Amino acid sequence: MKLVILERKKITWFFCWVLVVVVSAVGTTRWFALQRQWYGVKEGVMLEGHLMHRLLPAEVKKAVAEMAKIYALDPQNAGYFVETGEVIPEKDGRGVDIEATVAQVLAANSGARLQLITYAIPATVGKEYFSPVFQGPTDQKKISLAINVAWGEEELPAMLKILKERGVHATFFFDGAWVKKFPEMVKAIHAAGHEIANHGLYHGHPAQMSRDELKRLIVENNQLLAGIIGMDPPKLFAPPYGEFNQEIVAVAGNLGYRTIMWTIDTIDWQRPAPEIIIRRVVDKIKAGAIILMHPTVPTVQALERIIQNVQGQGYKLVTVSELLKASN
Repeated sequence: MKLVILERKKITWFFCWVLVVVVSAVGTTRWFALQRQWYGVKEGVMLEGHLMHRLLPAEVKKAVAEMAKIYALDPQNAGYFVETGEVIPEKDGRGVDIEATVAQVLAANSGARLQLITYAIPATVGKEYFSPVFQGPTDQKKISLAINVAWGEEELPAMLKILKERGVHATFFFDGAWVKKFPEMVKAIHAAGHEIANHGLYHGHPAQMSRDELKRLIVENNQLLAGIIGMDPPKLFAPPYGEFNQEIVAVAGNLGYRTIMWTIDTIDWQRPAPEIIIRRVVDKIKAGAIILMHPTVPTVQALERIIQNVQGQGYKLVTVSELLKASN
């Protein structure tokens, strides 16, 4: 008799356990269904033709991230086609704003037909990189001092003192051979807030160089400058001797560099009287001008008066990078 009672208890406990499991399973299923009803996407919502209804936020984010892999496009930089001499225009890329798209899907009304929220990713090299820069935009009263340095270390401290006193930041284009001799001076100029840029690894004639040598002229000097100042300099290239042709500009452009020339040449390397240098600048001053100079004695003697004249006319002296940014 006791054995029968024991067996009945076991059976009863077993069925109770099964009932609890079944009820729990039904409850859990119902709970998940309620979650989808309360927190999921509304009925009939579609994103780029894909049905999204009843998906929970984490599931929506995963689905959007997968779609983004298909819809996103990398930008294509402009380039120079050597065989034809043609400049191939840049193409902007396309990115997907995943968070904004998820929010849009979750907020959508029943039956909504939605698209991914996208944004343009601009190319870093545009077709303008394949034309030399003679001046910046003319819609703002901004001007740049471009100081080429392959010699003249004796005059640089005086130039820097004047620039500091007048609150001016210039762009210094450095020759690599000079940089190797005076790395500490490059560091000091950078620390003073001036822009460091590329004047070539050595002062050779670019027009006489092969494409490979032109690349070396630019790339190795960039590496040299980066190693000294602890960061990549802006991609601005002032070719030695001011020499340029389509191939020089194309090589620089394909490397992501703007080829920087000038609007006003002080011709100070001939060391004329300071008054002549001043007159060459003030007679031609205009918005967007790039003023080319070198560290010479007459340049130092003329510099403060040039800055006073320029600022007195309401112009702001900025780096070349800042000058060019105004056109974007």
